[in-house]
Amino acid sequence: MIAATQDPFVVEKIGLTVFGNEYAEVPVSWGLDDLVFARLRAAAGATPLRRIAYAKGAFEAYYHPKPSLFRNEREELSNLIRQIAGNASCERYVVVTRGEGVLPGTKLPLRGVGILNRGVGPINHSFLYAYLGVTVFDGQTFEVRKGPGVTLEGVMKRMADNFVQDEHLRKVDNSLFPVTAADAASNTTLRDNIREFLTERLDKILPPYFAQ
Repeated sequence: MIAATQDPFVVEKIGLTVFGNEYAEVPVSWGLDDLVFARLRAAAGATPLRRIAYAKGAFEAYYHPKPSLFRNEREELSNLIRQIAGNASCERYVVVTRGEGVLPGTKLPLRGVGILNRGVGPINHSFLYAYLGVTVFDGQTFEVRKGPGVTLEGVMKRMADNFVQDEHLRKVDNSLFPVTAADAASNTTLRDNIREFLTERLDKILPPYFAQ
């Protein structure tokens, strides 16, 4: 398996207009990829699991691509995993990357793992968020295998879950939102909260990939 969340933590402020928005990716050392691997190993059960290492910066171009009118993210990721895998010769490769969603009620994208504060003045709320992508590649062809969500049952369950609440968000006390983005890196309470939330999300989305 390849864990590629790579530990950047997003701190985001969303105001009434785009002029009140702030966005920062903060480098943290919270072992998020180690956590991903641990939850994958728990989800795999008796299935043998091997962690594939990769060079620092290997995913930089994937996460921060050059502007392009036509981009094939699936092909980019497939070629990247083929390079990283090298001669590992695994039957399949489970890859966990930062994903992307949309803030409910808006068209604003939310990417990866982070915290956001929405509102102005005393009327504001804070949320942790965790958007992850799980992709399984065939070990020989590096084609994407069909995931467990691509079934009528999976789609209906996801629709029902999202109707009740956005499972990618968790409301938290405003005191957890850092005064400055850089403060997030040393905030152990924030670290523990996001690790707990990430564990919850991973334990929900990973097991079906090993039940196929």
